[in-house]
Amino acid sequence: MLRILILVLMFPVMGMAQTLPQPMSDTVSDFAGLLTPDEESQLTASLQAARVDTGVHITLATMGRIADYGSQGQSIGSYAKKLFNQWGIGDAVRNDGVLILIARDDREMRIALGAGFDPVYDGLAQRVMDRDVLPLFKDGNYPAGISAAVAGVIGRIAVPFAAKTPPKDLAADDGWIFYLVFGIFGVVAAGIAAIAGHRQIGDALTRWQRCPSCGAREQRRSRVVDLAATKTAAGHGIETTRCGSCQRESTVPYVISRIVTNTGSGGSSGFGGGGSSGGGATGKW
Repeated sequence: MLRILILVLMFPVMGMAQTLPQPMSDTVSDFAGLLTPDEESQLTASLQAARVDTGVHITLATMGRIADYGSQGQSIGSYAKKLFNQWGIGDAVRNDGVLILIARDDREMRIALGAGFDPVYDGLAQRVMDRDVLPLFKDGNYPAGISAAVAGVIGRIAVPFAAKTPPKDLAADDGWIFYLVFGIFGVVAAGIAAIAGHRQIGDALTRWQRCPSCGAREQRRSRVVDLAATKTAAGHGIETTRCGSCQRESTVPYVISRIVTNTGSGGSSGFGGGGSSGGGATGKW
């Protein structure tokens, strides 16, 4: 009788306890279905390439409400840390993983950083969110906002972290010093930057290169996917660079890396057992 009473009393608590979700891949876990297959393929390729270039493991996860995925009343910051540590994002020694967590229906997001990042990167994560991502989310443009989040984390966090050249203060991030450092790292990677998988780094550099025709720094890149990548074959598309000043356009074909969904440990894929101590930034829209 006592055992039955204990079970009855514990039943509501047991019902509330939810396990955290298992990752869909080591790059993109789009639980909320915010991305098309083509968009997911492009982001997967960018995240894989950034991991090869910088060694930093960046993972994207989208959800409707975190309450539906085992948050148990936690803030998005606490939940992201818990999810980060359960998945083991980043290298176990360097603790250099990054989790981009987007909760559409909660209208919140978190860029959670591994324990290996200095506090200056918390401010850089906040800038990525406030300047690049949240304005797009406020307009309901989730695919563009997610793409901006990935590009921002690669350019402002992963690249300087790998080069060991973070800005000494956030003011440096607004001026030429940060972009000079970014450009130096780009030169180091130039021997492999022509590979299609390095497109996100190239995009960031394009914005600061002068147009060959008019000399203005108004160039932007866009892409059209002709054939989406799959788990067994690469895809391809057309990349267009356009100058906003003189309207000059140039187009080149590019390759989309095949989708890798290995969630084992080690190498340049899978989860490496990294941890977070709670660093990062939170945004609402």
